[in-house]
Amino acid sequence: MSAPECAVPRPHQVNAVAPSRALDYTGGVHDVLLELGVRSDLLQPQQLVDLDELGFCRFDAFLRPAQVGSALAEVERLLPAATGQSATLHLKSLLAAGPVFDALWLRPGLLAAVRHLLGPEFRVDEVRYRAGAPEHGGQALRANSVDGSGPGRWQECTAIVALADFTEDNGSTRVVPGSHLDYAFVAPEGHEPHPEETRLVGEAGTAWLFNSHLWHSGARNDPTDVRHAVLIGFHRRGAGTTLFDDRPADAAIERLGSAAYLLM
Repeated sequence: MSAPECAVPRPHQVNAVAPSRALDYTGGVHDVLLELGVRSDLLQPQQLVDLDELGFCRFDAFLRPAQVGSALAEVERLLPAATGQSATLHLKSLLAAGPVFDALWLRPGLLAAVRHLLGPEFRVDEVRYRAGAPEHGGQALRANSVDGSGPGRWQECTAIVALADFTEDNGSTRVVPGSHLDYAFVAPEGHEPHPEETRLVGEAGTAWLFNSHLWHSGARNDPTDVRHAVLIGFHRRGAGTTLFDDRPADAAIERLGSAAYLLM
């Protein structure tokens, strides 16, 4: 079982910083994490072992059913205006979409796990919705930024929050445990399975954090229902490129307070 997740900090728990003062802030991410209540003891020892050895860990009951319903309702509201949709549905830049999605990443336990992988100087790089439609979603196994990475030098990680049940056959993410440490790993061709792969399966509201250097991919959704999920990307500062502007929108800074500096 994973450690209990702390509630999303309420506005009065996070020191709000006026948008006009945003660029005057001199604290680092370490200070922001302390402000948000991020502590190592929020994670169970097994979660730390899983992150190090398997390359991923699990958070059961990460969202309450009401939070899952609110997120799905907001996705349904936003999707009609999204362009460039295909058989796999996408929504990007959800950090700026409003407070409904804050509960999917602004969580002390999750951020403690990210810090364990990337160190204290990291940034939120993207918050996006992805849904595999029936008979779609299959991908080849891949790993991100394999060069120059290793324990103490991991560059990025990804959280997946299930907004629908993740099952063995509805396109749940597949991972090859321990492959982030196997520098001679050879992926199978195309969408073929790997003999050691496993699926991230769990009820709606479950979340996982995985090391993006782990070999992973989406899988084909065989049932008739859409599989809804939100993915949150985190990068070590100075690694990779951000999908956001250098400065978050004023509305996001005003809503999130100091936590907005995780994006900068």
